[in-house]
Amino acid sequence: MVVKYWIFLCCIQPIQPKLRLFFLLFQGYFQQLRYIVNHLTRLQPAMIKILHIIHGLYQGGSGRALIAIAKYSAKQGDFQHRIVSLAPASPDAIEMAQGLGMNVVNAADKNIVLTEIEKADIVHYHFWNNPGNYEFLQLELPPMRLLIWFHVAGDKPPQIITKELIDYSDFALACSPYTYEHQVFQSLTDRVKLNKTGMVYGATDFERVYGVNPKAHETFNVGYIGHVNLSKMHPNYIAMSAAINVPNVKFILCGGGNVGYLQKQAMQLGGGDRFEFRGFVEDIKSVLEILDVYGYPLREDTYAASELNLQEAMYAGVPPVVFPYGGVKRLVVNNYTGLIVGSELEYSRAVEYLYHHPEERARLGRNAREYAQQIFGAENAAKELNPIYEKLMNWPKQTREWGIPRSSSLLDEVILLEDVLGKPELFAAAKLFVRSLGNTSPEFSVSLNSENIQQLFQAENKIANSSILLGMGEGGILQYRDYYQNDGYLRLWSGLALQQQGRNDRAASEFASAINLGCNHWRVAWYLAKAATQIDNFAVAKQALFIVLEAVPQWEPAQKLLKSLESVLEKTDIVEKLGLRDINLIIFPDWTQPEDDLFPELAKVIKAIATHPDKGQMCLLIDNSNVSDEDADMALSSITMSLLMEEDLEVEDGPEISVIGELSQ
Repeated sequence: MVVKYWIFLCCIQPIQPKLRLFFLLFQGYFQQLRYIVNHLTRLQPAMIKILHIIHGLYQGGSGRALIAIAKYSAKQGDFQHRIVSLAPASPDAIEMAQGLGMNVVNAADKNIVLTEIEKADIVHYHFWNNPGNYEFLQLELPPMRLLIWFHVAGDKPPQIITKELIDYSDFALACSPYTYEHQVFQSLTDRVKLNKTGMVYGATDFERVYGVNPKAHETFNVGYIGHVNLSKMHPNYIAMSAAINVPNVKFILCGGGNVGYLQKQAMQLGGGDRFEFRGFVEDIKSVLEILDVYGYPLREDTYAASELNLQEAMYAGVPPVVFPYGGVKRLVVNNYTGLIVGSELEYSRAVEYLYHHPEERARLGRNAREYAQQIFGAENAAKELNPIYEKLMNWPKQTREWGIPRSSSLLDEVILLEDVLGKPELFAAAKLFVRSLGNTSPEFSVSLNSENIQQLFQAENKIANSSILLGMGEGGILQYRDYYQNDGYLRLWSGLALQQQGRNDRAASEFASAINLGCNHWRVAWYLAKAATQIDNFAVAKQALFIVLEAVPQWEPAQKLLKSLESVLEKTDIVEKLGLRDINLIIFPDWTQPEDDLFPELAKVIKAIATHPDKGQMCLLIDNSNVSDEDADMALSSITMSLLMEEDLEVEDGPEISVIGELSQ
């Protein structure tokens, strides 16, 4: 109280000489005390607690980058790293993280995760489009300092970086130069871009390939490491590899995926023995040591960004040959650290060139190694990341609401009835999927909102023809559909994609589910009718067409299909009634003949068919237009029983015998 009183006096009235001396002495003492405290703080700095949140912690891609950069961040500064894997992590990835001193919270309850966020100084969120990621970010989360690291190129659907994500974060971090060149970053003001965005390579730990040295081998080896499927690779990878005309070439592919399909392609092209599929390989050093070229051609619409395996190959001195797609074109310097090609023919010729010019192969390999050592790797990345962590620590933790920029006020937002009543929003998951695509795929928004039937058909035709990535890939239609199975529009869109692939049985099921889940516009019944027709489920198709024609009675396409179906159904009824099979024989007996003449002839025909090797595929049609059905049945029963008793025939497996009237008329 006395000290406070003297300070107060000094502030409100002129300071007398003696009092001034006292104040100066006190001020000096306080400054010395503050110096001592600061000095002790520097001697024993407080660890900054970083909480990494990732949808799934696995050994590849973003999971490996997370573990590697956390390792070197902790080595280079006062940072303590913990990991939350929202989905179950792989045991190997957990072991890898724990071996480096990181605790892993694996697939924990939401409340546990929220507690982890409260305890952390900084939340480092590892993002790519995935329904689980978006669902988490929409939760009511505690105040935090949030850094979002984008592990995708971000410009091709479904892996889009939206303005909403930038606004939601305190700091938005691209994982490659290509990602940072995206308009979503470059359209920001210079001040915002400087204060809250940056680029740090998604990076691997080069200890994994440290000391790699080429080993002698007998074949010319072209390597590929990563996902072995056509959602990642160039669709003509096998064909353009098989076209490479050099002696004793071997293509070594490491990674899981749709290996069987690619093996079949290789066999069809007569080069099956040239392709070696090794599956997932953790010890890639042993592979890189025997590679001559790293052939890494990806899809044109790839969302590849920092590509850890490509960094590792370059660090190992293996010259890459790549296409200029996605982030890859900003990782390789053409004709300096590798070769960038523009066509399938150029790819094949580039590998041939490197075979015939070993001195060029060596030059590119040396440059690639030096470039990777200087630019790539988690040790370099941590040097860039740690200052960003320190910068974030200068800002207070903040609350945030998904979809509402923190510069705006809740008073400016539209209040919906669902907000007031707490009712779930209709087709909320489909709307979330649409928002995740930004403005890149307007056809989904049209499908969801338009009332113009021509616009709807055009938009949904485009949806049906979506790329493999948008339809079947990570963050695509089917993944959202699997995550939110009770959303009618997601079931509709998955049905369209499946139908375009010719998988009409699954498509019909999706359309039926869409209708039951409230997506019941008559056009969905039309899609169902077409899919059901393709799988010969005519009853379902006919029922669906009735729904269509009840809504639009004069719609000609439905009328034509129904007429065609009725004709098919009529024929089907006849086939089922007669028991027709693959081989159908017809006889026209003269029932007016005496039984002694007629029955032996009929018995001879029936015996010949019943002893035929293909009897199970045969049907005998017997015309009875000049005798009653009852008399004909009795006669045939008598003949058949006699044959069974006298000839010891087996008729359980055929043939089918049907009596038909009026056929001769």
